[in-house]
Amino acid sequence: MVNEEESFPIEQSYINLAIVDAKDQQEKEKKLKEQDQKMKEREKQKDFNLEKQHGEIIGTYEEIYGHKTSIDVENIFQQCKDQIKKVLVLGRAGIGKSTFCQYVTYRWAKGELWSEYKLVILIRLRRLTDNRYPPRKEGKEYSLIDLVKKEYSPCEDLSAEQTQHFKELCKNRQVLWILDGYDEFAQNIPEQLKDVFDHVRETQHHILTSRPYAIKSSYDVKLEITGFTNDNIVKYVEQFFVQITKEINNDSSVTKKLLRLLKSNSSIWGVAHIPVNLELICSLWSNNDWTETTVLTITVLYDNIIEWQCKRHLARQNIEHKHMTKQAVYKRCDVELQFLERLAFKAMDYNKIMLTPAILIEAENDIGCCDVDLEQLLKMGILKSYDDKAIGTQNQTEKQHYFVHLSFQEHLAARHLLSILMSTDKVKAINFINNNKYNQRFHFVFVFASGLLSQSHYKSCIESFWSTVQGEPIDLVGVKHIQLTIACIDELINGTLDFPQRAQLIKSITHWLEYCALHNAKALKTHIIQSLQQTNVLLKTTIIQNTFPQLLQSNEPVEKRNIYDFIKQLSIAEPTEKFKNKILADIAEPDSYIRMNVCQVLGNFGESTATNDVIAALINATRDEDSDVRSAACEALGKLGEKAATNEAIAALINATRDEDFLVQMGASEAFRKLAEKAATNEVDAALLNAMRDEESYVRMGACEALGELGEKAATNELGEKAATNEVVAALLNAMRDEESYVRMGACEALGELGEKAATNEVIAALLNATRDKDYNVRREACQALRKLGEKAATKEVINSMVN
Repeated sequence: MVNEEESFPIEQSYINLAIVDAKDQQEKEKKLKEQDQKMKEREKQKDFNLEKQHGEIIGTYEEIYGHKTSIDVENIFQQCKDQIKKVLVLGRAGIGKSTFCQYVTYRWAKGELWSEYKLVILIRLRRLTDNRYPPRKEGKEYSLIDLVKKEYSPCEDLSAEQTQHFKELCKNRQVLWILDGYDEFAQNIPEQLKDVFDHVRETQHHILTSRPYAIKSSYDVKLEITGFTNDNIVKYVEQFFVQITKEINNDSSVTKKLLRLLKSNSSIWGVAHIPVNLELICSLWSNNDWTETTVLTITVLYDNIIEWQCKRHLARQNIEHKHMTKQAVYKRCDVELQFLERLAFKAMDYNKIMLTPAILIEAENDIGCCDVDLEQLLKMGILKSYDDKAIGTQNQTEKQHYFVHLSFQEHLAARHLLSILMSTDKVKAINFINNNKYNQRFHFVFVFASGLLSQSHYKSCIESFWSTVQGEPIDLVGVKHIQLTIACIDELINGTLDFPQRAQLIKSITHWLEYCALHNAKALKTHIIQSLQQTNVLLKTTIIQNTFPQLLQSNEPVEKRNIYDFIKQLSIAEPTEKFKNKILADIAEPDSYIRMNVCQVLGNFGESTATNDVIAALINATRDEDSDVRSAACEALGKLGEKAATNEAIAALINATRDEDFLVQMGASEAFRKLAEKAATNEVDAALLNAMRDEESYVRMGACEALGELGEKAATNELGEKAATNEVVAALLNAMRDEESYVRMGACEALGELGEKAATNEVIAALLNATRDKDYNVRREACQALRKLGEKAATKEVINSMVN
């Protein structure tokens, strides 16, 4: 954990693994390396002085792992075809590779997985240094037992009997080695340890973890730790505050408030999937009063994290900081911040993740100060170190370092860029912006810089920044310029700050919106929509929203279709009254395609527009003559949330479950899923149970999933808990014998959601049988459902099935 003052039980760890498709991965890796080489050649032509050091950021290297299939920890060895099982586990910094190693070792020790191994040995590869394993006389090399003695019994010799037993286990391949941190070991493997390391990898079952860019060895089975899922984020936040405050009754509102803010900004929601980032966010939240905060930009978030880390730094030095302003805190930490900012800027400029001692010395020399205490600086949690030298060292200046996540490197680099822009050396900053403003690698540096301009400290350079971004050279052909403008203005637009270029910038964005809406330029639309979907505030502004009603005045059917195709892809959660009313009026358009799109747009508006007139219009649309309109209306009612769960809306959706078109039936089931508790009535249960007998398999699947979301509410209604449970469970058990795997999967998921009330012998037996299903997804859902059934399902037979 970054905050060493807190701790959590290892059972609460979240490990998400995905299989990396080797063929696709190699092809993407090849393309990205080619792009990276072209970028380097281009930079050389611009007289860039890039050092040749290891640890380069290979373009968007981490994105090569895009072809993924989720896999449970228990099943990772099922992919191994050879007798010696070898698994490579990849993951970027802070994603949880070391936690994964501890987690699986702990679960093996408790007898919860991999019982085929008599011994599991966890080796931290960073500890295998010359200092701890000095060269032996006459060139004698180290053995497997030497590693075990040194790492686990340094003060007590193993007996001859223990040594012999260990050798037999290794010979019989009953040992699993977990080798953590190859990237911290590969550059300088001690000569006397090479043979024993190769011996483990060639002859022993093992798991090897590494960052993606460091590994060159060939492994048939490659997995990636993918960070938190959306559900993991929710559970982590809940557990964090229960653990910290120990006051469960006070946690609910705190958790909901934080999650609402995280989800309100796509960039923040994105970085929250990285465990180390989410820990920092939660720690910051627990130490600050943000009750009045309604909008949070990624710049404000990171600035607050930096301030919090500075306060912790001062506290360790017994410096009182409770009544200090942000400016006062930064002033007391000026040397440390200058060092981190220069270091981050150099790392971005040199295209580095791993920072050599030479770069640290450069940064220290630049600030003209030798008072930087790296030991204390590392405790802030933003900068990390590891010793990869041939001879181990405790001197931090001789070690390599890295920022805990690339986003912190980008934020601190942005602070330094603005500092240069405010200095007498501002030409250097202007040249940097001109040379790199369309380089994707620096995109978030400029976004952070734009966000920082709202602070009084940086306001003096706001005109210089924007005149440079908007000035020559400018991308007139592609969309890079408008994408940069959208991202930067969105980070700065929230607040009262005004500057000369502001109106013109927003106007230029509206021109692009108009062009995309009126022209069938698919590639251009895709890029602009992606940029707009990542914004936090821009789409909520009146000037942007007023663009759409003006466009929709068109009487040309094809043109109006194109406009709606564009609007429905945008996430506009708070439409103006003018915009909403124009959309609502078009639900009566003679063109069914436009009516369908109107329903989709109203649904996308979400709960903020769940007014009586909107709900009534959508209910009426569920009876439209066109099935696509009816389906879209059903889904839209679900998206409007609890406010839309009126008796009339529920009745309309129940009627839609009996529609002649299966897409309408699916739309109704999807709506019930989203309305959840508000839709848990006897009539809804009956409609969904009837849908589970439909001849269309997708309708059956949708009904299963809807019953699963209704959960215990669907099993305990006023008809009587036992009767309702029996009817629902019987239908789901029948669905588990369905010929379509996705229906069986949905049935397993639904039974799990019903929880302990559904934990009958018949259900347990059916789920146990499903763990042997020919389809992997069915097996996975069956295992997860058995876990959710609680103690009643913890039979010996179930446990053995789960272990195997």
